[in-house]
Amino acid sequence: MAFLYPWATKEYLLWNMTIGQIIMYHNKGIELQWPDSKSTSNGLSNKSPNELRKIRDDILKQMDEEKSESVKETMKLKYGDI
Repeated sequence: MAFLYPWATKEYLLWNMTIGQIIMYHNKGIELQWPDSKSTSNGLSNKSPNELRKIRDDILKQMDEEKSESVKETMKLKYGDI
C-alpha cells in the first residue's frame, strides 16, 4: 500500500482504517496505477488534442453562461478586477 499511497504505513492501516477502507484504497490505487484498457476507453486519455480542446471550450462556455453579472460584480468588489 505504501507504494500507492506514501501515507499508508502499516501502523496507520492497522490502527486507523477498517478492512473495507483498506480494500477500497487498494482497488482504487491499482486502477489508477495500472489502468485497464476497457475502463479508460470512455475517458479522456484516448481523445485527440483537438477533441480535448473542444471539451475544454464547451465546459468554459457553459461555466460562463452559468455565471450571472451579480456574481461577477461581487467577486470584483471582493477581489478586484479579474
